[in-house]
Amino acid sequence: MELSTIKEWLVPASTCITLITASIGGWLSLREYRLKVKADIRLTQSTELEADIKLLKLFTEIMNIAHARGGVQVSEKAIEKILSPEVIKELGITKIDIKAAIDNAVISLPVGIAAQDAAICAIWVLGKRHNVLKPVAIQALMTLSGFKTEAISYLEDIQANCQEKVLATTILTRVSDQVARPDR
Repeated sequence: MELSTIKEWLVPASTCITLITASIGGWLSLREYRLKVKADIRLTQSTELEADIKLLKLFTEIMNIAHARGGVQVSEKAIEKILSPEVIKELGITKIDIKAAIDNAVISLPVGIAAQDAAICAIWVLGKRHNVLKPVAIQALMTLSGFKTEAISYLEDIQANCQEKVLATTILTRVSDQVARPDR
């Protein structure tokens, strides 16, 4: 082979090698980018799940207030006194009655009407704002409307909102079907 022939083949060969190297590098970069996107999607889903769990936990705490359930206090001294042999003998408490006697040592703290009404309103607001809470809020408002009339208007509103969305989705689906199939 002559030197000029080698020079003629050297330029196309180096160009091909450069293109192959660049292609492999691009392919590897795209593969890594795809893996990073998948990891980001998993992280986003995990974060959303954690946020939903925290939201549901707080929602259930609001439910306790809406049901007028405050905290409880246990008087350890009262339990000790009730369980003392002298008091058991004096009051004539039997083994069957001990549970009821201990239950009397537990004091339930009341919840004010304003706090209860605010909690019911919060249930309605959270149900309208967060799709994950909508069915839970509807169920809660249905239960609350059985003994708290203020919950009825909130229940009707959130149910109407759901029905409007279902109706709008149905209409949009039918319209898009008609656009997709003009022969109908």
